[in-house]
Parts: sequence; C-alpha cells; structure tokens
Amino acid sequence: MPEQNNQKMVARQVERIVRQLTSLSTLPAVAADLLGKLNDGPADPSLLIERIESDPALAARVLALAHQERIAFSGEPTLAEAVSKLSPALLREAVISVKVFEVLGSDEDADAKRLLPRKQMALHSLATGCCAGQIAEKVLEPEQRQTAYLAGLLHDIGKCALDEVMPKSFAKMVDQAHNSQLGLAEVEQSHLGLDHAVLGKRLGQKWSLPEPVISAIWLHHCDGQTLSADLDNVQIVRVVALADRIVRQLGLGHSGSYDQPEDIEELSKLLSITPRQLAEITDNLVQAVEAKRTLLGLEATDDPSHYYAMVRKTATDLAQDNRKLNSTSRDYTQLSGQADLIDDLLNEVDENASALDIAQAMAGCWQKHCQSGLTCVFVVPDSTEPYVELATVDRRGRAEVKTLEVPDTMPPIPEAFRRQTTVLPVADAAKWLTEQLDADFNPRLLKMAPLKMGDEAVGVVVFETFTDDDAPEDRGLLLSCKVAAATIAMAQAGHKHELLAERFVQVMSTLRQMRAELAKQQSLAGLAEMAAGAAHELNNPLSVISGRSQLLLEAETDEDKKQMLAQIQSRTNEISQIVSDLLAFARPPQPKKQSVSIRELLDKAIEKTCRECGIGSMEIEIAGDGTGDSVYVDVHQIAQSVSCILTNALQSYKGGNGPVWTNCGVASDGKTVSVAIRDTGCGMNAETAAKAADPFFSSCAAGRRRGMGLAHAQRLLSLNGGNLKLISEPNAGTTVTVILPKV
Repeated sequence: MPEQNNQKMVARQVERIVRQLTSLSTLPAVAADLLGKLNDGPADPSLLIERIESDPALAARVLALAHQERIAFSGEPTLAEAVSKLSPALLREAVISVKVFEVLGSDEDADAKRLLPRKQMALHSLATGCCAGQIAEKVLEPEQRQTAYLAGLLHDIGKCALDEVMPKSFAKMVDQAHNSQLGLAEVEQSHLGLDHAVLGKRLGQKWSLPEPVISAIWLHHCDGQTLSADLDNVQIVRVVALADRIVRQLGLGHSGSYDQPEDIEELSKLLSITPRQLAEITDNLVQAVEAKRTLLGLEATDDPSHYYAMVRKTATDLAQDNRKLNSTSRDYTQLSGQADLIDDLLNEVDENASALDIAQAMAGCWQKHCQSGLTCVFVVPDSTEPYVELATVDRRGRAEVKTLEVPDTMPPIPEAFRRQTTVLPVADAAKWLTEQLDADFNPRLLKMAPLKMGDEAVGVVVFETFTDDDAPEDRGLLLSCKVAAATIAMAQAGHKHELLAERFVQVMSTLRQMRAELAKQQSLAGLAEMAAGAAHELNNPLSVISGRSQLLLEAETDEDKKQMLAQIQSRTNEISQIVSDLLAFARPPQPKKQSVSIRELLDKAIEKTCRECGIGSMEIEIAGDGTGDSVYVDVHQIAQSVSCILTNALQSYKGGNGPVWTNCGVASDGKTVSVAIRDTGCGMNAETAAKAADPFFSSCAAGRRRGMGLAHAQRLLSLNGGNLKLISEPNAGTTVTVILPKV
C-alpha cells in the first residue's frame, strides 16, 4: 500500500507539473523562419499555415490561442481557419511565447547526442501527420481529413511535455525502453503510474484542442479491436493509430518506443484499407515527408544567432504595441466584495480545470480581493488519502503548488467544520499545516474557512488577515467558499470519471497481449499432448527397428552392409532421444519441492552442464546478495533448467568454456529471487530472441539441434512457479534472468 500511494503521489505531481505548461518547445529554425515572415509586413497566409502545420508546438499554441480569442469556426477547428482569423500581432505573440528547444551558442549539436533527439521526435510527429492525412483521403469524409492530419501531428505532445519538464528522467525511461525493447508508454506506466498518452490528453483538454484530436492523442496506443465502433471519433483514432505504426515501421523519425508494431494489418482491415492502398500510402509517404521536413530545419545545426535577431526585432515591435495599448487603456482599481471575487474565480477556470487549478485560482483571487497576506487553499483528493494538494500565494504574490502529508492522528478537515460553517483560527485546528509551510507568515494571524458542498467539505482556505475583527465573515466570505467548493467538487467528479475511463482503456490495451499469451498457452498445451501421443506411438516401432538392426548387424559379414546397419542403429538412437525429449517436455513429473539455497542450485547446475558438455570445468563468476537466499522448488528440475541456460551460454562462444557471469538478487517485494545469467557470445537479433523459448525453434542450421533447451527450461520453471526473461543483442551477448519463488 505505501508503494501504491507513492506511485499515486508521483502521478499527481507529474500531472500537476505538466498541466502548468502553457506551450511546448519548438525548434529554432521553425521559430526564426516564422518570426521573420511575421516581422516583414503582411505575410502570405499559405506560407504561415505551411510552417505552423509542420510543428506540433506551434500548431497546439495557435489552436489554444484561437480558443482563448473565442474564434468561431465554420466546422471542426483547423489551423488554416485559425491563422486566417487571428491578427498578425497575435500570431507573432504566439510564436515568441513558445520556448525554443536547445538553442546553443556553439557549433556542437547536443540534440543529436541524445538517445531520442528532439528533431527526430518532431520528424516522427510530422510523418505521422502526413501519413494520417493520406489514410484519411481514402477512408474519411473530406471535412474530417484535415482533423486527421492535425491529430497525427499532435499525437505525441504528452511525450514532448515529459521531455520538457523532466528531461533526465525521460531520458532514463527512453534508455530502459531501448534496453528492454519495450514500448515507451509501458515504461512510463511502471515509473510514473501514467503514460504520455494520458498526459497528452490532459494537455489537449487544458489547451481546448478539438475533441477528435484529444481522443486520438489519448487512444492511439489502444488495440483497434477493443475500441467500440460507437465511440466518438473512433475512425480518426484508428487512422492515427495506423499512421503511427506505419511511420514507426518505416523508421521516419523516432518515437522512443522499441516494441515492434504488430497490428498494421488488423487496423487496415478495420479501416477497410486494401493491401494495395496500404502499399500506395507507404510508397508515397517518404516523398511527402521529405517535402515538408526542410520546414523543421532538420538538416542544419542549431544556430541561435538568427533566432535571437528575430526575437529582438519582435520585442521592439511588441514594446511599441504595448505603448499604444497603455496610452489607450484605463487604470483599474482593485475590486472588492464577493461578487467580484466569484466573477474573477469563474473567469479564471474552465470546464477542463483540475481541482488544484481551481484551488490555485481561488488563492490568488482571495488574496487580491480580501487584502490578505499568505493565502493557501488545500484540496482533499479522497477522505482515505494520507495527503492533500496545496496551492499557496505568498505575501509577494508568488504562487506555488505542492503535496503535503497529513498525520494519521489529525484529520485534514477540522472536526469543527463538520459541525458548523465558520471562520476559525488556524493555530490549534491545523498545526500540521503550519509546520510544513515554507513561507513568511505570522501564525497568530492565520485563519481558515471551509470549502463545503452541502455537508461535505472538499477543502479549506487558509489566509493571513491583518485585522482583528470578524469582518471577513461579515463580508460574506463563506459565499465565495461555497462557490469554490461547488466548482472543486465538480472538477473532482470529472477527474474520477476520467480516471475510470483511463483505467478501462489501460485494461483494454492489455487485452491484445492477454489474448496472444492465452493463444500461446493453448498452443503449447496442444503441442504437449501431440508430443506425448507421438512419442508413445513411436516407441514400439523404434524398439523393433533398433532390435532387428542390432541382430542383423551381429550376423552380417559384408562390410558395406554392416556400415549401413550401423547407420540405421545410430539414427534410431537419435530418434529415440528425440522421443525422450518430447516426453520430458510434454509430461514432466510433478515437482517435489523443498527449500534449497541459490548457491546449491547453481553448483548442481554447473556440475550437470560440465558433465553434459564434456568439459572438466567452466569459467563462471557467481555474484550478488541473493546467493545465500533459499527458494522453494524441485532441486532436480530447476538445476536441469539452469543447466539448459548455461549450456546455451557456452554454445554461444565459438569454443572454450566461457566466460559466464551470474548475479543473484532479491526483488523489492521480497517474494522472489532472480538469477541473471550473462554471456558475451554471439547474441541474437530481436526476432530470434522473441522465439528463443518456443519448442523446436533454433537459429542453428537445419539438422544440428532440436531447439528444446530454453523451451524445456521454461516449462520446468513454470511448474515450479518461476519464469525467465531474455535480453540479447547480436555480437554483444545474452542475459537470461531466472525468477524463482523465495522461501
């Protein structure tokens, strides 16, 4: 439970940080080129649209700006219509407000040294947009085609956001995805409790992107068959999903995922795309992307000088505009009263605001209208959670959000607020809060009021008042609290609904993997039955052939015939061994489990390997803290299983007896022990590694080996509650990790 709570806190913190983003970073060449066209007088709208449509950061920023300016679109929002209806000054402001990624003062291109360069991410997004547009031409109505392109261009904005706010952690997750050949979303889920698709959806909602685009950002990793045909925008989601798979398969740019796209044919069928049409899309895509990639400046090393010149000129123009605005604007006096406070609060939040967004807005509005010092608003996510989310505005107006722990002995909502709605001193009611506040305040001046929805309090506002009377309550501050509570409660209800939907999608996303695993298990079960039957039927005729050939060999005097009979005898023995292997795989004996140390298991496996390989000893190093731990297994079966792995490790070298390394460790939950067996032999490619544990599969030339080693090892491990994982690279070696139940 503590680990689960920690992951929840990490997920909330990551989501909170990402939601603070007002835009993503663009590439220097794109920003400089666009600023140059906007600064040089009236620009050709088609050139502006062409450049904005090539960059996810600018495309998202322009759409968000169009929503803020309440642009009325003739249909589904498009970049072309947004650019045509926004003024050049607003477009210029949008471009200069977008951050620029990796602007360097030297000739060194740091981006190219990253495992996942931002330029390659941008190229992947552009290629996915182009591919989605081509697919849409064949399966969607004309009015939906531009939306499909836009959805493809923006499908990975959550990934860009993670790279923006936590670049080092993001780089480590990309590295893990690379080393384990996994999808990046799967690695993100294990580290953060959510993935870039969910974060991208949240950003899309905050920036008020079109609903079909948000759906595609969120659901493009899902199994196409699990998406209901009745789901809104399902066709656009499938179009973007197929486009993403095609672009990854062609290697246009890089997405950071290293799993192989396997459902291209399935998605094509769902979209009624013929193989001929699919081939046509693939053939035309590279040319289409090449025509647009120059707009991203992917061929040039980032040189910030041109960008800085454009920024300076733009800043001068903006200063002139601001002077004109200041000369015509009026001076506003500070508003007071609850009507103004409520009006400001409701104007600062929209339907996509989270509970913490509303709390942050409430703290700022409260301080502004009530002339308070330090002002805090904390929200209780759930009565069972041991923490609260807090938004603060200090005396200087600096805003901050954080997550605070609540002591087990102290309820986050004071008991007094459950009985009455009033304003209370903080000193005794929430001492845990003041102890964790890192700000300048006077504890004696702190008061608090409940944010109550009916009889239920969803949070508390804490404020530093510089008056000693009861004026705050008399002025009706509690009315503002009720409005804020209602707004927060609705946001929390919406968030819970979103979480349920996301969990459902996550379950659906694993359905394909579960179906594949079930099919494999059923196939293995059928193979085992077939193998047992075949072995049983072959034993009797083999015995007859072996016996008769032996008798004939003993009586034969002709040397040629004796050689042929000896060959028959030898081949019969080989078939008999195959039959024995089949029976061992199909019907292994039930394990006789006992407690045994890892070191003892390894010693038995090494002895067995040396004996079967005909060597006196092998070069092996045993390390790790888990060698002294015990597991509950059948000693003979697990020793046999590990011996199969060690034999494979020895055979990966051209000759000799190693070296082989083992590392033993205990899992963090204390339930399993892992033994990683590593060699530096010939290794395997991804396709061979994926099939290495399948029965009868072998990468060796035909007739050399039956390929039962790892399959037999896996079967014996499964019988004993264990498992194995394999990672390999050609010419770099293989690591097989055996996982066993700890005593």
